[in-house]
Amino acid sequence: MRRVLAVVPREHLKAQLASAMAQAGIALDHRFENAVGTLAPDMHGAVVTYQQLAFAPQTYRSLARVPTLVILDEIHHAADQATWGSALREAFEHAAYRVGMSGTPFRSDGTPIPFVEYHRGESQAAYAYDYTQALRDGVCRPLVFPLQGGYAQWISADGEIRTASFDDALRSRVLQSERLRTVLTQERWLGDVIAKAHGKLLDIRHSHPEAGGLAIAMNQQHARFIANLMRERIGVDPEIVVSDEDGASRRISGFARSKDPWIVAVHMVSEGVDIPRLRVGVFASNVNTEMYFRQFCGRFVRTQRVGGKQHAFVYLPDDPRLRELASRVTQDVRSYLKVTGEFDELAAAMRTQTERGEVESLFAGIDAHVQEERVLDYGPLFNPLAYYVEEQAPHEPQPEPEPEPVPAFVNKTEEKISLRRSLQTLVSQASLRFGIEHRKIHATLNQRFGGPIASASAESIALRRQAVLRWLERDRYDGLR
Repeated sequence: MRRVLAVVPREHLKAQLASAMAQAGIALDHRFENAVGTLAPDMHGAVVTYQQLAFAPQTYRSLARVPTLVILDEIHHAADQATWGSALREAFEHAAYRVGMSGTPFRSDGTPIPFVEYHRGESQAAYAYDYTQALRDGVCRPLVFPLQGGYAQWISADGEIRTASFDDALRSRVLQSERLRTVLTQERWLGDVIAKAHGKLLDIRHSHPEAGGLAIAMNQQHARFIANLMRERIGVDPEIVVSDEDGASRRISGFARSKDPWIVAVHMVSEGVDIPRLRVGVFASNVNTEMYFRQFCGRFVRTQRVGGKQHAFVYLPDDPRLRELASRVTQDVRSYLKVTGEFDELAAAMRTQTERGEVESLFAGIDAHVQEERVLDYGPLFNPLAYYVEEQAPHEPQPEPEPEPVPAFVNKTEEKISLRRSLQTLVSQASLRFGIEHRKIHATLNQRFGGPIASASAESIALRRQAVLRWLERDRYDGLR
C-alpha cells in the first residue's frame, strides 16, 4: 500500500483523524488543498471532507491511481447530497481498498449509501462490530438512561392551552413535539434536570476526576439558554460550541484535554468527535431520529484507563419516542450483563431498591416541571443494575493514566505551517533588502528545492529557509531577478 486517503463529514474532524492515524504511524495532511493536487513527499496521504472531495473528484481519482487505501468515515453522510455520492464513486471506484465506517449505517430518507451493498432495502456490512461485542471487549462503557418525566403546559399551534405529562397519550406527533419542546425550553424543568446530571457527574468525579458532561441543544439560542442555566443552577460556565466555524475544532480539542466539567453544543458533537472523558449527557434536543440519538450516545461509550466500572449516564425526557430509542440501546447492555453473569447477581441486590424543523405557529411553552415521584436516577426499563454498580463502587481516587507517547510526526502539518510562516517573513526581509519581488525569490527557491512550496516537505521548507538566511547573512542574493 503506497497511499492512504481519508474522507470525513465535517471540517473540524480532519485534524482529529490525522492525529489518530499518526498514532498508528500514518502521516496524513489535514490541510491538503484541491488546487495543489499533489502530496508532499513526507506525507502518506491526506484527509479531506466529503464536500471538499465533491468539488474535485478527478483530483482524488488521480491520487488513487497508485495502490491506495481509502477510509470513508461516517460513510452514511456520503448520501447527504446526490453530488457527494456520485463524486465519491468517480474518485474511488478503482481504489485498491475501500473501508467504509459508520456507527449508524442506515438513512431514514432511504437514500443509498455509496459502495454499500443492500439486500431487500437493508445495508449489508462486510464486518459488523456491535455495541454488545464492544462491551464484552471492554472498549465501550455500558449506558444508563435516567428518564425525566414531568408536566408541561403550552399554547398549541391551534391556539389551545394544553397540559400534559409524559404519561399522557397525545393523539398526534405535533402535540408530542410541542410537549417535548416545552419542557426543553422551561427553566424549571430543564434546570432541575441539569442539576441532577451535574450531581451525578460530581459523584463520578470522585473516582474519575477529569470526567466531563455534554448537553446537546436544539439551536444556538437554546445552547446559550442551557449555558445560562448552568451558570445559575450549578455555578459552572460551560464551553459552548454552536457551529463548524469560529474555532469550533480548537474549543472541542481544548475541552477534551482539560478537566472542565461541561460543554454545550448544537450538532457539533453529535458524531465523530473524540472526547473519551465524557461520562454524563443531557439530551436536550428535539431531534428524535434513531441515527441522531445513537450518534449522541456514542459520545459517552469509549472507555479510558481509569479504575472502576465505567458506566455513562444520558439524561433525557421521558418522551415515548426517545424512550423507545433508549430501550434499543439498553437491550445491548442487558445482553452484555447476562453474558458476563452480572445481571442475575445484581438483580437480587436491586430488588430492595425503589424506584424538526421549527414552524411559525401559535405554539408557545408556558411552564414545565419535573414530576417529583418520577424523578429517578434510572428508568426501571433501562439497566438499573448499572446505576447500582456505580453507586456501590468505592470512591477512591484513581491515579491518572500516563500519557501515551506521541510519534514525532504527529504535529508535522503544524510544523510545516510554522516553517512556512517563518520563511515568508525571511522572504519579505530579503525582498526589502535586495529590491527583488517576492514571487521571484519564491521562484528561485522552487527551482532549487524541488517545486512549489504547497507540496513541499518540511525538510524542503527548512532548506529554503536556510538559503534565505544565508542571503541575508552574506548580504548577497544570487537568484532570479
